[in-house]
Parts: sequence; C-alpha cells; structure tokens
Amino acid sequence: MKSLWLLLAVLSVAQGKTLRAEEETLKVQIFYETLCPDSIAFITEHLYPTYIVLKKWIDLELIPWGHASEQIVNDTKIFICQHGPAECHGNIVHACAINLTTVEKSTEFVFCSEKSQAPSDDIVLKQCAETTEIVWNDLEDCISNGKGADLLSENGKETDLVDPVFVPTIIFNGIFNQRIQNESLKYFKAVVCSLIGYPPQCQF
Repeated sequence: MKSLWLLLAVLSVAQGKTLRAEEETLKVQIFYETLCPDSIAFITEHLYPTYIVLKKWIDLELIPWGHASEQIVNDTKIFICQHGPAECHGNIVHACAINLTTVEKSTEFVFCSEKSQAPSDDIVLKQCAETTEIVWNDLEDCISNGKGADLLSENGKETDLVDPVFVPTIIFNGIFNQRIQNESLKYFKAVVCSLIGYPPQCQF
C-alpha cells in the first residue's frame, strides 16, 4: 500500500492533474463490457461506491464496447462481442441509457444492471430503467430505430483509439498509465482521492 501512495503522489505531480479548486473535476473514462466478469466486479465493487460519494469531483464517461468488433452487412451494422450476442444487446441498451439521460442516472442504471444475475436481460434492464426513472419505451425506440447501433459504433471508434489490452480499462484526464490502471482495479477510490486533492469525503 505504501508503494501505491508513492506512485499516486509522483503521478499527480508529474501530470499536474491534482485538483484543488472546487469547480474542477477529474475526467474518468471507463471502457467496459456488460457481461465481462472483471467489468462487473469493478463497476459494482469500486466504481459505483466511489462515484456516489465523490461524484462532485468526477466527470464520468462510461463506454460500453471492450473487445467487440463491427461488420457492415447489407448496410446494417453487425456487432460481435467477446461474451456473445447477449453482451452486444446489453452494450447497446447501456449506450442508449447513457445517451438518453444524465450521467448520474445512467451510472445508477449501469450499476443496477451489472449487479444483477443477468445484466443484459430485458426483464432486468426494464426494472433498472424503472428504478432510475428512465423511460423504457425510449430505450426500446433507441434500440429499434438504429440509434443504439450508431451509439455503439461510436463507442467502438473511441475504444479503438485506446486499444485496451484489458477490460475494463480506466483512464484519468485522457492519460492512460498501466500502473495506475492496475492500482485502480483494486484501489479505485484511493486513486481518485489522490487526484482530486483528498476532500473530506475521502475519509468515508
């Protein structure tokens, strides 16, 4: 743990990214897959518990895609996902929710989905939509009218720029650092707190 604090201190100084002013936020990007066990564990055990406490300082972007790929067949986008067609469906629904509502609501929706036994199942997703006050019909429209496919395709392009080796991949302020990635998977709150200047909320 001592090495973690030393690493974070050095990184913060080197990047000049430690936040001091209250109006500043830390940009956090999470590249994930809806049915990836590592993504599920990170979102439910680390990301969401940290976000609900420190969201004032976090500018969060969730990017469902991971190690998926895309083909165009007869002018139709066809997605191939690491954990099968069900994951592609879950990724599209998550992308639609993220696009349709606020970061706070969509993050709660993603957490609700990921903590379930079937994150990409429509029964679960509909229940999560109701819990987070997202209109399910709007999500269905997003899926059926092609908007969801377009959103997922854009996620793929954004993910390709990062070219993640591991999913989930966590990026702070647009900079990927492998050691910080490794520490974030275990000590996400500690990493975030070091980069936002340790507000009182970090004590809880």
